[in-house]
Amino acid sequence: MMTGVSRWAAGLLFAASAFTFLPHSQAHARGKKVVPSVEREANRWTQRATQSVIRIPLTVHVATEQGDPVTSRARVTQWVLRANRALSRAGIEVYVHSVKHLPKGWRAVTRAQQRRRLAGYAPSDGTIHVFVIEELDKPRRRRARRRVRGLHWRYRGIRRELQEREYVVVTGGAPKTTFAHELGHLFGLAHSKSTTNIMCSCRQGNMLGFTPGQSVTMRRGAQAYLARQPNRHGAFGESYADRR
Repeated sequence: MMTGVSRWAAGLLFAASAFTFLPHSQAHARGKKVVPSVEREANRWTQRATQSVIRIPLTVHVATEQGDPVTSRARVTQWVLRANRALSRAGIEVYVHSVKHLPKGWRAVTRAQQRRRLAGYAPSDGTIHVFVIEELDKPRRRRARRRVRGLHWRYRGIRRELQEREYVVVTGGAPKTTFAHELGHLFGLAHSKSTTNIMCSCRQGNMLGFTPGQSVTMRRGAQAYLARQPNRHGAFGESYADRR
């Protein structure tokens, strides 16, 4: 008999696997003299990139409170779908490979020591490790208006056992675009000041996305991420062309 947690995990895997990758398409003007531009070249590059899609699996670690997950499978699926919508321009797709539940005591991650301990659950195995918790890093100022909803963490110290460890954290109540924002950091993007860009902490509206230039950077970042994985030539991190 499946437990409630097992049914939750199975449902998330089924819902996420039902997503079909839809590449970004653009119309090209014909018969006109076109002035070369960085923006246009980036668009053409990303169009070619989508012909060979980089697929990267996710291992989703969900914190529990009194035995119940801190978020629903439907919400996590929404994060994945929204991220893939934004990543499609770069020819990148993420999908849920497995779902695990964290032991008791991981509802909140508010200290640097906890971040390093969390890395113990995120081996370099070819998947992007995503931790879903309830509370992340309390605001430094009592009157701070914004709470931290997501985090990309990468170890940069000298401890050999933590080399190449990195992961993403998203709180259960985070907006749909938070996961995509943290993936942007993982793939090499810095923050943006544009309110219509996913990489802006002040982002607003429904028409949020990445620029062509950011897509180029993320494409290279995704390739670099897979290159850091010890089993990058195995089942994980598969690239394929025209398998839609």
